[in-house]
This record gives sequence, C-alpha cells and structure tokens, in this order.
Amino acid sequence: MAQDYDKIVRENIEQVIIRLARKLFGIDPATLEEIPDDSQYTIERKPDLLKRVKPGGKKKDYILHMEFQSTDSHKMLKRLLFYYALLFADYGLEVLQYVFYMGKKNKPTMPTDIQHTNLQFRFQLINIMDIDYELFIHSDKPEDVVVAILCDFKKKSPEYIIDMILDRLQKLNNDELDLSKYVTQLEVLSKLRNLQDTFIKKAKKMPITYDLKTDIRYLQGVEAAKIEAVKKNLTLNVLTTEQIAFTQGVPIEEVERIKNDMELGTDSSDNQDV
Repeated sequence: MAQDYDKIVRENIEQVIIRLARKLFGIDPATLEEIPDDSQYTIERKPDLLKRVKPGGKKKDYILHMEFQSTDSHKMLKRLLFYYALLFADYGLEVLQYVFYMGKKNKPTMPTDIQHTNLQFRFQLINIMDIDYELFIHSDKPEDVVVAILCDFKKKSPEYIIDMILDRLQKLNNDELDLSKYVTQLEVLSKLRNLQDTFIKKAKKMPITYDLKTDIRYLQGVEAAKIEAVKKNLTLNVLTTEQIAFTQGVPIEEVERIKNDMELGTDSSDNQDV
C-alpha cells in the first residue's frame, strides 16, 4: 500500500514541480530528458526529479535535480552533496539543485550550504508558501492553476482560494475526466497545507462523480496505520523483517526502509517527503 500511495503523490507532484520550474527559472519542459535508471544504481533513495537539460545553441547541457519536502530535514544538505558527487562522476556536468519546501512550517530552517576550506557547496531552497498564488491562478493551463493551492494566499481565506481554483479549473476543463484528474491533484496537495477537509467540502459540490473519500483519504489512513504497525513490531524485536512484512501485508523493502529510519533516529515520513 505504501508504494501505491507514493505513486499517486509522485505522479501529481512531478507535474507540479515542472510547472514551478518553468515559471520560476524559465526552464522549458520540452528541453528535459530522462536520466536512465541504471545510472542511479548507487543511490539508495532516488531523487524526486532528475533530468538532463539541453538548452540548445552554444549553452552547455546540465543536470536538473529537484527534491520536494514536507518536513524540515536537516539531513538534506548532506543528501544533496552526495547526489551531486555521484551525478558529476557519472556525467561530468554541472548539477543545479533545488529543494521545494511544501511543509506546514512558515520558514524552514534546514541548512543550505557548506563552507569548508577545500569545499564550497550550496543548493537553492524554495519555500512555496512565499510564492504569490496569482502567479498561477490566472493561467490558461490547469497544471499551473493547481499549483496555487501551495502558494502564498496574500491574506485571502483558504475557502476563497479553493473556490477560485475550482472555478478556474471548471472553466478550463469541459471534459469530466480531465476535471476529475485535476481535482485529484488538488486532493493530494491540499493535505500539505492542512486544507484537505475544507477542500473536500468544496469539491463535493462540483459536477463530477469522482469519490474523493474512498480514494486518497482511504489510502492515507491505511498507509499511516501500516507504518505504525510496522514500527511497533520492529520495536518489540520479536519477528523478523520477513515475518513483519507478511503479517502487515507490506513489501519487505518497506519494512527495511522503516527499520533503517528508526535506527538513524529519524521519522519515516522524512524519507517519504510528501
């Protein structure tokens, strides 16, 4: 079930991040190329978004690496330095790294640079709540409009912003299936702003048949319950990882990941990020 929920989140967030990159950095998604999975074999946890950018002309190619965080992780600096070294070793290209903070804290405090005698390193940290929602809300592209739920509401009420987003999406989507897809994205993203209940009340009034409660919210509840059950079993130290995986109905890899996080003294949600 963890993999199912991660898949839903990542499919939606990746499109959001690409839209943010286009708006904020002028990166055209058409110039992005996938980096083969086999080049990431040395990385235990794959980057959230990793692309090779081909600007064209005389400009040099570079690697675009993005992470999205719902937790204020102070381990991010070491993680990104590790990624940079591996990517540079594989490709010999400059690596531009961005971390998009989507958590509930107003101001993340994670360190973003290293200043050693023989090493200077930094990544760019972007707090999405500092970005004006109007940058996206008036777009003719539904993918842009969806991003507004994560941004700075400029003292407008959440109810007002959600109404604006839903109204805009309905005007841009005549097809019910397309509209349902973007409503699903909003369902996922609204949780990051602690607005899920408010959003669901608004979405129920829309002319679509998609049942939010039995989809994302159900998966979230099952996911959280399974993680807690695995943690309790690991704490008891009675069953093997294989036995825990079997009894809880989760992959062995998931149990091992949670176990590693516990041994490092971190919360498993910090590695899931969203």
